Amino acid sequence: MRLVPRRRPQLPDDARSVLGIDAGERVLAWSELVGGGYAAATPARLHVLTPFGRRVVRPWVDVDHVAWADESGTLAVWWVGERQALGLEPVQASFLPEAVHERVRSSVLLTREVNLPGRRPARLTLRRDAEGAITCQLALPAGVRADDPEVAGILRAAEAALWDEVQ
Repeated sequence: MRLVPRRRPQLPDDARSVLGIDAGERVLAWSELVGGGYAAATPARLHVLTPFGRRVVRPWVDVDHVAWADESGTLAVWWVGERQALGLEPVQASFLPEAVHERVRSSVLLTREVNLPGRRPARLTLRRDAEGAITCQLALPAGVRADDPEVAGILRAAEAALWDEVQ
């Protein structure tokens, strides 16, 4: 069972510095990580210093999806176009998992599965970044190429239909 924090302590200045978060940037939630490092969610991006010293700063539109594993206390973050997740294991109870999930979800405007003949479906997603720009992301099943003429035609039509929905 996951403990729920009672208050939101401020991110320490040294953690803010190593994560590269500007003094004026609002921190929605943060946590120290098991083994060292920190993770923090701001309105625009996820900031991580892994226990191995790798710094990761990515906007929410780069996050494909996240999952919280209650039994291990790990938040898994999958990036768009990558198959390997970044595992974050908070030391203490925090609102980090909820904040990350909410930020990712709020960046998604529309998602559609696109049937491809004889293949698994592709996924098109319209996302809005922190500045308000909308982009279209494509997730293809393994072995499918976007430049295949048959696939490209289907994807162009599906993307145009998606854009029509947000106009």
